[in-house]
Amino acid sequence: MSLTEKSKSYFDTLKGLNSYSNEIGVQALQYFEEHGLPSKRAEDYKYNNFESETCEVLRSSSIDQLSAEDRETLAALPGEHKAVFINGLYSEKESILPKGVNLKEVGQPLLSPINDPFEAISYQTAQKSYTLTFPKNEKSALVSIANFHLSNELETTSSLINLNIEKGAQAEVLEFHSSRGDHRNQTFTVTNLTLEENAHLKFASASLGGLSQIGVYKVKATIAKDANLNSLTFSVSGALVRNNIEIYLKGVGSHATANGLYTARGEQHQDNFSHIHHAAPHSTSNQIFKGIIDDSGRGAFTGKIVVHRDAQKVDSSQLNKNLLLSKKAQVDTRPQIEVYADDVKCGHGATVGQINQEEVFYLESRGIPRSKAQKILCHAFGQEVLESFEQKEVSSFLSGLLYNNFEKFALEHLELGDA
Repeated sequence: MSLTEKSKSYFDTLKGLNSYSNEIGVQALQYFEEHGLPSKRAEDYKYNNFESETCEVLRSSSIDQLSAEDRETLAALPGEHKAVFINGLYSEKESILPKGVNLKEVGQPLLSPINDPFEAISYQTAQKSYTLTFPKNEKSALVSIANFHLSNELETTSSLINLNIEKGAQAEVLEFHSSRGDHRNQTFTVTNLTLEENAHLKFASASLGGLSQIGVYKVKATIAKDANLNSLTFSVSGALVRNNIEIYLKGVGSHATANGLYTARGEQHQDNFSHIHHAAPHSTSNQIFKGIIDDSGRGAFTGKIVVHRDAQKVDSSQLNKNLLLSKKAQVDTRPQIEVYADDVKCGHGATVGQINQEEVFYLESRGIPRSKAQKILCHAFGQEVLESFEQKEVSSFLSGLLYNNFEKFALEHLELGDA
């Protein structure tokens, strides 16, 4: 394809970076040269326009010190074990890892072909990549990965992290992306998950961005025989946020739960793209994504389930539910299934609606003020997804983020009597 002027500018910048000299850098650069920044004409990005929204300047930030606010955020993360990254670089002095869990810098983190422009940018702009390994047949304590993206105006920060859950291992991980400030900046990340045979991983990915921040967060999982992934994607702030979830069920008896919760208020835009590949027979997956949109916010969900040829006896379900809290709120939902096997059980669906007035009336009849009743129902709608993660420390932490960054601002127009 012919690149736009902006994509050409990005390409020239990417070409000048040091990572261009290695094999992955070459592949990333070739992919970007072929595809450029995605516009609304790109099918997978039809509900936003990253080409026009992304910053003109593409460079890594030089900020490497945590502020007092950052340290408060770090202290609030659940669990005593933490792996701290600042602009994609591991901070050993800030980190405490469980016994037996190892972190190493790696030179070749690519586990599958690059298939997205922002993935290509991440591989070119991240300064280093790391692999966190959970040992064979061991149950490890919760690890919170604190990824601080600290930047100046118009700067880009990136990170590359690989989680390797060895055979029979059990792990719990919260990956938390924090981008401070109200200035315009952007963050691109890739997190690769590898679950070996009979491995179990509870993995939550949460992002908290500034009011003018653009963020694209990719989670790419490969799941082996009898391995189990329970994942949660959580996103409550940022001007324009894209969550890419890509799961490959490659082993017989492998399973993935891929739930998510996204909220938008003001002029925020939250876009979620999920792609689940059933490449092995007797593999299963289930997914519930929920969106809560207020003011003039906009949400989007695209979910693709692909059952590959000879992947018989697959059982997969997908549901996207959205709650609109104002007349100006918008949501686009597009669940899809592609089946190339003939003995499967698959289902998908989507709903978009407002707060149930019968339920509001019921709570009012019990003496609860109307505004509080609406907030209770809004809270319950999102809380169902958080509690499905089955890790109480993480779900409680995310519930607090939901309240502080969305719920306490939601439905203000109703409390003021303007609705």
